[in-house]
Amino acid sequence: MFRVMLAAVAALVLSSCGPSVKADPADPWATLHPWNHNFAGVQKLPSGVEYIIVRKGDGKGPFPSPTDRVEVHYDGRLAANALIFDSSYQRNETATFQLNGLIPGWKDGLQKMQAGDMFMFWIPSKEGYGERGAGMDIPPNADLMFQVELINVLVDPWTKVTPWPTDASNITRRPSGLEYMVVESGPADGPTPTEDDIATINFEGRLETVDKEEGDTAEDIRIRSTVVSTFGSGEPARFPVAGVTPGWNELLKLMHKGDHWMVRMPASLLYGAEGDGRVPPGATVIYEVKLEDFGSMTAGPLPAPTPAPAAPQ
Repeated sequence: MFRVMLAAVAALVLSSCGPSVKADPADPWATLHPWNHNFAGVQKLPSGVEYIIVRKGDGKGPFPSPTDRVEVHYDGRLAANALIFDSSYQRNETATFQLNGLIPGWKDGLQKMQAGDMFMFWIPSKEGYGERGAGMDIPPNADLMFQVELINVLVDPWTKVTPWPTDASNITRRPSGLEYMVVESGPADGPTPTEDDIATINFEGRLETVDKEEGDTAEDIRIRSTVVSTFGSGEPARFPVAGVTPGWNELLKLMHKGDHWMVRMPASLLYGAEGDGRVPPGATVIYEVKLEDFGSMTAGPLPAPTPAPAAPQ
């Protein structure tokens, strides 16, 4: 017992030996870069990820799980020189990610946060982009730092539509065979996209049916059924309304900016008997769709639209 107490006292003394740090939420980088592994208050996870709590929220919200979607503000920099490689603050808009689609360090660290919290993370290369790096901005074997503010843990709308509840009272059924459920509505008095518009959307598509294998978990089935998703990338897709499949054309012209729907699209409105890429012949796809914005293709210079889902030939 005496040895245990001595060890506890020694640990307490050692933990208090690091430099005291109190970061300003308005600019935590001024205090926390360069990262000091011995900062007082540094929390160290088994994965090697380290973090400091810059600001706590009210502590009432849930901690996200790996399958949850999170809305965040963040600033990502190279730990070596604080060079910014990605920042939602610079874009002046939050980003939404599915946790299990992120680098391991984010997936690990964000599960310690609640809505309103702001953390500073130090993420070793092996929990980031490893030996390959990422693009031109993140070199191989680069340790990273992230300022992350958790805005919200979002309810997963897929739990309400798996399996698809065709006969439910909150499902709208169109003569074409298109069906949808409203998750969240934008301003109902606003305009809707036309044939001349490019739509900016976040979306995820999953096959309505997939072959199950022995020992499959719900997560295994989710991964195998998912054919496309922008939610994990943080970058929305852009489509010309006139250039998509009949189902997408009909859908987009029904939606208002800010609308967030779950949609069942049968094969007759998608890729038919031929299929396309990861969508097998005759497959029905369930989509989660959020219309972020839209605008005329003739209104001014626009980035090139995302090439898919294209209309069948």
